[in-house]
Amino acid sequence: MGLLLKLALLGVALYAAWKTLSRWKGLYDRFVGPPPKPQMPERPAAPPPAPPTAAARQPVIEETVPCRVCGAYLSSGATKCSRPDCPLP
Repeated sequence: MGLLLKLALLGVALYAAWKTLSRWKGLYDRFVGPPPKPQMPERPAAPPPAPPTAAARQPVIEETVPCRVCGAYLSSGATKCSRPDCPLP
């Protein structure tokens, strides 16, 4: 027998086995049913967000500059940092 004929017969045998097993699985699922899917507990619904109030508004972020002595960042409106030798006016 030639190699090509052997490969063809092997392909036909594999196809027949595949179709047979898929048919048996279909019959099994029809009579027994598929396995039950695991149920995940439902999460409670999130409460609706509260309406924004004046106290809940985000604060305004000020611009900061580094101190020339210690390198700490201060707001641009600050006059001095906590060091006594701070050169800021």
